[in-house]
Amino acid sequence: MKATALDTLLVAKSLLGEAKNLVEFSDRHSCTAGIIVLQDFVELVVLAVLDELDVDSTKSLESKSFDELLGELKKQGVPVAKSGSIKALNKQRVICKHYGQLCESASVVNYFGVAAEFADALLRHVYGKSLKEILATDILSDGVVKNLINDAISSAAAGQYFEALCGLRKAFFKGYEYEYCVYDMRGYEHFPTLGQMLFELRGRKASGWAKSKAWAEQNVKVPMDYVQINYEQVKVDCFEWGCSVVDLENFRRLTPGMVELENEQWHCDYDANYAANELSLENFNYCLDVLLNILLTKQRYDARRKWPRRIKAVETPPIYLGRPVYKMPIQTSEVVASVPADYYYTIERHVSGFNSGEKYFYVHLWPQADSQFNLSFERHFWGYLLAE
Repeated sequence: MKATALDTLLVAKSLLGEAKNLVEFSDRHSCTAGIIVLQDFVELVVLAVLDELDVDSTKSLESKSFDELLGELKKQGVPVAKSGSIKALNKQRVICKHYGQLCESASVVNYFGVAAEFADALLRHVYGKSLKEILATDILSDGVVKNLINDAISSAAAGQYFEALCGLRKAFFKGYEYEYCVYDMRGYEHFPTLGQMLFELRGRKASGWAKSKAWAEQNVKVPMDYVQINYEQVKVDCFEWGCSVVDLENFRRLTPGMVELENEQWHCDYDANYAANELSLENFNYCLDVLLNILLTKQRYDARRKWPRRIKAVETPPIYLGRPVYKMPIQTSEVVASVPADYYYTIERHVSGFNSGEKYFYVHLWPQADSQFNLSFERHFWGYLLAE
């Protein structure tokens, strides 16, 4: 798939989301704005397909009308589904945009369905995939989350909507919700130590009061209780990523609860009326659309992170036996240890002390007989060593 065509489809996907939000208001004014955006979505999908077929390399497409662009598709042997309705959509958009006429809400809802059907038929002919499948396959990073989503799409295609919706929720758990699963902390007598939290991935965003053995024994009645959502943190995450808190909450309500306690051991939890009401293609498509938007915005956010390079290593200065290691970078601070024999050490940071002119190393010391990555961190020391 051409990178330029994919970029165009990404823009089209964003426009489709905006059109959907406008149409859902069921207000004539917002629906009229929605039909204008919807037509732009359709045109971008057409341009992406023509780009993929290299039509733009032999013909100038900039000056062609929308009907002429559809004609170029037919010349390439690409079937145009709902061509009459799509042309009518374009004419309705002209009436709304250039003459300021309002469009009826029911008509716009119908056009929205037609546009989605047209785009998916077009993309399936060229790529063998719908727009959602292209986003899942070509944009999401490779890994278990993508595999789960692709499996869910296959289940939905076979009409197995319960399995498909469970698959989407599994992908959501593996991609995000695991950060609120406190199952791994159920054995802690108290709040986890710094050493434990350094290597803890699951449950790190859950509220602190849920991270102990006492809390688990008193509050966990079913496996899903191990997922303790911190809603304030969810709001912060959605704000940072640029996705909707409402959509995320809708997704959690419209899919069965899924939690993985041990590796590949999944547990399910859903309302008694759920299966009778939500096992449909419509619900699956909505949940898939929301999930992809959440995961893609999170993926883009994570990709923007920058970290200091550690390619080159500096020479580690020696530290001497018996030297005091302070709790804070000042010589009047508590001494946490004196540098013992038979210990390894690393210097983590260079720090200016509270007293002007004093410089310290922030050091980590651990027994040579031990592993640096022992999660118990017994006989490990961290502190500040005066640099001379």
